This record gives sequence, C-alpha cells and structure tokens, in this order.
Amino acid sequence: MYLRSWCGCAGGLRRAARLACVATLAACAQTAPPQAERSGAPAEDAPEARERAAAAAAFFRDPLLSHVRISPDGSHIAAIAERAGEQVLLVRPTFGGEIRSVAKVGKRSVQIATLGWASNERLVVSIEMPFDMAAGVRARKTRLLAVNRDGSGVKYLGKRWPYQEWSQIQDDVLSWLPDDPDHILLNWQNPSESGASVKEVAVSSGALTPVVRHRPHVWDWVADHRDAVRIGRGVKKNTTTLFLYARAQPEDDFEKVAEFDYFDEAAQRLFFAGFSRDPAKIYVFSDSETGRMALHEYDLATKQLGPIVFAHERFDLGQLAFSRKDGRLLWIDYVTERPERHFVDEEARAEQMVIDRALPGTINAFITSNRRFVRSDQEDNIRLIYSYSDVRPPAYYLYDRARKNLELLFEVYPDVEAGALTPMQPVTFAARDGLEIDGYLTVPKGAEPWNLPTIVYPHGGPTARDVWGYDPTVQFLASRGFAVFQLNFRGSAGYGTRHERLGYREWGLAMQDDVTDGVRWLIDQGIGDPERIGIYGGSYGGYTALMALAKTPGLFRAGASLAGVTDLPMLLEDFQWYRSEEFNRPTLGSAWDDGKKLDETSPLHNAERIRAPVLIAHGSEDPIVHMRHATMMASTLEKAGKEVELYIYEGDVHGFIYAKSRIDFYTRLATFFEKHLAPTPSEPVPVR
Repeated sequence: MYLRSWCGCAGGLRRAARLACVATLAACAQTAPPQAERSGAPAEDAPEARERAAAAAAFFRDPLLSHVRISPDGSHIAAIAERAGEQVLLVRPTFGGEIRSVAKVGKRSVQIATLGWASNERLVVSIEMPFDMAAGVRARKTRLLAVNRDGSGVKYLGKRWPYQEWSQIQDDVLSWLPDDPDHILLNWQNPSESGASVKEVAVSSGALTPVVRHRPHVWDWVADHRDAVRIGRGVKKNTTTLFLYARAQPEDDFEKVAEFDYFDEAAQRLFFAGFSRDPAKIYVFSDSETGRMALHEYDLATKQLGPIVFAHERFDLGQLAFSRKDGRLLWIDYVTERPERHFVDEEARAEQMVIDRALPGTINAFITSNRRFVRSDQEDNIRLIYSYSDVRPPAYYLYDRARKNLELLFEVYPDVEAGALTPMQPVTFAARDGLEIDGYLTVPKGAEPWNLPTIVYPHGGPTARDVWGYDPTVQFLASRGFAVFQLNFRGSAGYGTRHERLGYREWGLAMQDDVTDGVRWLIDQGIGDPERIGIYGGSYGGYTALMALAKTPGLFRAGASLAGVTDLPMLLEDFQWYRSEEFNRPTLGSAWDDGKKLDETSPLHNAERIRAPVLIAHGSEDPIVHMRHATMMASTLEKAGKEVELYIYEGDVHGFIYAKSRIDFYTRLATFFEKHLAPTPSEPVPVR
C-alpha cells in the first residue's frame, strides 16, 4: 500500500474545508509568496538551467506528507500535504480506504507546526505565523485550532484565553490525555507571569483549567506516562543557573532537586532525561563522572545521583524512549559514526530485529513523540516506523505488532531515485593541536576520491553536529559533480563536554582553524583539487564560510552563505539573539568588552581580504539572524570591488519554510559553484 495515492485525490482536495478561524486572526498578515531579489546577472534560460532547477525541485520540494499521526484507537491516520501553495490536513483509515481532506491553510505567511489527535474524532492543529511584537521586531507565534475528523467543528482554542493576543507560544502540548477525549495538557506562559504553568484545555470549547500554578523562571513542565505533571525545568533570570523541580506523586509538593551553573566545570550538571517506573526516582543525564552525557538514576528523596545506567566511551547519549502504555524504558539513542540504539527492553530489541531483517541496510526507527513516548495507538498495537539511510530518502512504514506485519505507508521524497545517491563515508583527521576531528565525505556517483572539486559544508549551531543519514543538500551537490566534506569541528555537540567547551569564544579562531585543517587534510590526501575548493554553510555555517574566504583567501575559489552571521557585535547587540547575554558572554563574548576581537573575527570587517566570488542569501523575515547581516556584507563587498551575488527571499525565515525559496536558492547555488569550480561531469539523479 502506497500512501502516494493521497496526492491523486484531486476531488478530495477540492472538497477541503478551510480553517475559517485562521482568517480571523488579526496577526495573520497577508504576505506575498517569497521572491528572490538579486543583484547580479539574470538567471539563465537554457536547457542546463532548466535541468538544474528540476533536479533541485526533486530534492527540495516539500515532503509528500508530514506530521503523520495515528488516532488513539488506531483506526485512522492524519497527515499534512502541501498542494498548490496550500497545506492540507488529510485523514484516512489506517489500513486503506477513502482519503478525506479535512482542512487547509492557504495563507503563505501561515504554516502548520504540529498536529495531534485529542480523541478518535477530534484533531488539534498548531499553526505558526508572523508575530508583530513591535516595529522592526521579527518573530513567529503559534496558535492552536481544533477540527473534527470530518472537517466540521473548527475552533480557535485560545480565543478567550487571558492575554492571548500578546502570548507568543500557545502550542506546547505536554500530554494529549488519551484517556480523556475532551482535554489536553498545555504548557502555558502567561505574558503577565514570570514562569510557565500547566493548563488543561477543553478541545470542544477552549476552556482553561489550572493544573499546576506558574513558578518563577520555569520554562516548561513534563508529564509521565500516566499524564501526571512531575517535572519542571528552568533557568534563573539573568544568570546561567539551571534548576529542576520534581515530585514523586501528583499530590506531592514540588521540590527543587537540582541547581547548577551551566558553565561551572566543578558543578554536578544534571539534565532531566525521563521517568523511572519507580516514582521515587527519575532518569537524568550527567557528565560529572565521564565528561560525556551518561544516563543515571536520580533519587528524589535523597537528592543523590545514582550509578551509571548506560554510557558510551566517547559520545554523548541522546534521547530515551518509553512505552506509552506502562512507562518502561525501552532504549537509549546516541550517535557514533552512525545513529545507534542501546536497548534496555528485550521485547523492544526483538521487535527491532524483526524490522531490520525486513528492511536491511537502513536505519529503521520506531518514532517517538516530542515527549519521548513511542508513537502508536493507545493500546500500542500499531506503530509508525521511519526508515532511511545515507542513500535512501526517508519512508514511513506501519508495523502491526500483533500480526508482525510491516507495510509501506509512503516515501517522503518520491521524486528522488535512491539508486543514484552516493554514500557518506566517515573520516577522521587531526587538527593542528592534535585534536581528533570527525567528519563525512561524500563523492559524486561513480567517481574515485581523487582530485575532486570539493564543497566544504560546515554545520550551523555551532553547538550541533553532522550525522550520517539522508541529507538533501549533500546529495544534491554530489549529484552536480562535487565532493562534499562535512566536519564536526570543536564546539560541536555530541562528543563530550571538553569538545564542546573547546569551541567557547573561538568563533573565527580555533573553530575556524579546524575547517582550514580539514581542507588541507583533504588536499594532502589527494581527495580535493586545491584549485577547485569551495565552501557553503547556513547560519553559523554561513559565518564559517564567509570567514574562511577572509581568513584563508588563497584556499577557496568560491563561497556561499545562507542566513549567515557577518558581524558579531551586531549579532550580540540584537536583543532577539537566540540566547541571553549571560549565555553569550562565555560562549561567544561581549560586544562591550570584546569589541576589537569580535571585529577581527567578523566577515563584515574583513571583506577587503576576500578574493573569491561570493553568493549570499537570506530570508527577509529571519527571526534569528537579521537580514541586514546579508545586505551589509554584500554592500561592503561591492564597494570593495568584489564579485558578489545577493538574494533576498521576501517573507521567508531562517533556513526557509517555503519550498519555492529552497528550490530557487539551491538552483542558484548549483549554478554558482558549477561556474566557479568546474565540476567533474556526474550522472544526474533521475527524476521520477
């Protein structure tokens, strides 16, 4: 069974009921579809350009379906499809039947953020849209709407909530309350209060009932598998001190069980990881014993950290997964060269073996919800599986646990031919100070790793990491004839506390040197052609790309930045920067105290050193890195007589939410690098 047939239901789409209440929201500003405003030569209108655009569309159009959810009784599946510029909510019987178009959102400025079943008959949809906090302030807000499975009963739940006009986030659902078909639990931040509370929301009327009162500086609350709210997390105002509230039973009072300074190397750092089946204990991550995030039990009564439950000798641990039915810990995820899974529950391990035998050569993950419970029906009989590899775009499967039956639901990117993709090879090199740096190398299909035109692709964050798996950017660039090199420079996450802290206050310095050392390693190995090295990244990766062109101008022949930072003092002075000044100061610096150093490590103040052609792109409504980072950098380069192309995507945000913007940008990116790096001809990826 292929859910691809959902797309052919044109009659159903025409019958779609509009989410009428979306149109009544005052903040749903009319926004034109994103357009690329460019400075530079006009776009080519040649067969090669059209082929390039078609290839980009295969990789970067919206997924066939997203936000796939199973109803509590397992009888129906809901998902979101993008059709002709509109997001459509579709519902279908789980194992086949008529596809119903329930609702649609047609405004380009509005996007569906989350989706869930409140009951077997009623769905809750979160929509995201621009938030006009003040003149010139860029932000997004979310609102919750409910709709019946047949498209009737549309309601904006927050219409009568206190201060709802001024609240930003209204969709932080902490429990869908499967045993209560008319309510969900919501983390609620009242603009007049200094911390989050928990409210029970009636999905029929929107009525709010208090469950947990707000506490100062708590950012969110967490419920266990019984839907009892038992954990609160937060950070003290104007500090880097994190704290944790907990209680063993729903009737108990909350106690502060942990408090520590995030940057204090001598502190015992504890991060909530999940609930134990013993209510007197919880699971926490701590790096106190190993220097990496290891899993421990924590005793709530004695406030003592227990022994290690599981740890990896080199890498931090990731998410835990629990049974929604009885709360038992099933497995622990982490990433080495590839995603790995340590099973605690033997039944879960056996089921994974069944799935892996049926789907060899791919990572086959039982999907968990944002609260780490396995996503399934209420009885945990039917589960969703997300299957992928570096050379296979993602696909969704249904797994019937009783019948041990596995069925393909749909392929997420059906226009990409998996057989034409190329593997990501793990690599390791030593930085100039001896630090071991991991990365990935992807070469064009059929090419030998020798003397290749290469694009260095640093990740954003910078506290993030590249991982093995399907990456449309990597595969698209490889399909255009380029080798693609990714690296987890110091400051990247996942490699332990020391590796992350080695990146503090090293923007443009040691972190940048790791990129340089990686490129020189590629050249020394004979992999990269020294005359055809380019660099491209987004956000922090865009900063790295521009800084590489300025710091080592003889090493790169072209560079591109998407939503990149260009002026560090300007970034820190923008009060919308994603972290507070208290967290910025130890990790990046202070615009007041470190101005000279920050200028010296800002691409904007080093533009005259750049020799290579530059491509810069940015969304006009980027709420994280202001568009002026792009426009000022391009203007400075132009005044210095440098070759630069600038593309501003009107109405789009950080990293793009619109497929039209993505396709246009990557088409232009490929054109740019093909012009300046002269790639080796590669077999194009077939488009289905």
